[in-house]
Amino acid sequence: MSKNISLIILMFTSIVINGQSPESRDHKIIESHNDSMDLASNHYQLYDSTETPAYDLYRSWDNHNMKYLSGGSIIEKADYYLSLDSMLILLTDSIRDYSMPVSKDRITSHFGMRYYRYHYGTDIDLDTGDSILTVFDGQVRYTDYYHGYGNVVVIRHYNGLETVYAHLSDIIVDTNDFVSAGDLIGYGGNTGRSTGSHLHFEMRYRGAAFDSRAVFDYDSFRLEKDTFWLCATHFAYLGPVRNLKYARYHYVRKGDYLGKIARMYDTGIGRLCRLNGISRRTILQIGQKLRVR
Repeated sequence: MSKNISLIILMFTSIVINGQSPESRDHKIIESHNDSMDLASNHYQLYDSTETPAYDLYRSWDNHNMKYLSGGSIIEKADYYLSLDSMLILLTDSIRDYSMPVSKDRITSHFGMRYYRYHYGTDIDLDTGDSILTVFDGQVRYTDYYHGYGNVVVIRHYNGLETVYAHLSDIIVDTNDFVSAGDLIGYGGNTGRSTGSHLHFEMRYRGAAFDSRAVFDYDSFRLEKDTFWLCATHFAYLGPVRNLKYARYHYVRKGDYLGKIARMYDTGIGRLCRLNGISRRTILQIGQKLRVR
């Protein structure tokens, strides 16, 4: 085993969550076309900006909120993830195994933009009542009905990741339960903002979602490799999402022209053109909405 892998195993088998090691069983480890569920309207609640060492990733164990929250603006939070140092994460070894979340292999929607909004998970087609399995060893942090997610389970894993399983018809685990990879945690369904039975599956690091294709190969329906490097590129989408959150607009009035609008908002004509996909020769219409920031 390489020196790097040995170091990571040591690091993540001694993760301190809520001030205790995961070995202490008395303490916590710390859409598709048929799915309209997304988080674009409140994505800024997802991200945590506290700068905690890798061996102490979380400062809270919350059984009452699906999201891992903390203070700080979306700018601060996005800046944290966009400057994240690369981290090698151990996914499976001779002691800890993995499982796919369902036995089906038809993906109906991946992580990314969808219908002009952001979709923060992977949607896997299934039939209501199909078994939902936890992907890694860990501890159940949250089980409840949550807005667009419907019946949802959140599991915090020993390797520092959290996984989210949404739209379930039934949940059979309780908060604080310890689970192993492949354990049954509930059954697939169509609860929440969903118009067809499927699993909405998310992977998160300290509350921030990233594309699970970095970990799972959905073509072969298996783990990509036993380790992977988590880095700022996995959160690159936060830049545009942050910018949309703080976008500012101007409605064209009589007498407005690009130069005048640029001076009003202390910006440049070229930037206005780039933000709005127009040219300097575009004729503005009264009432037209222009993005200025």
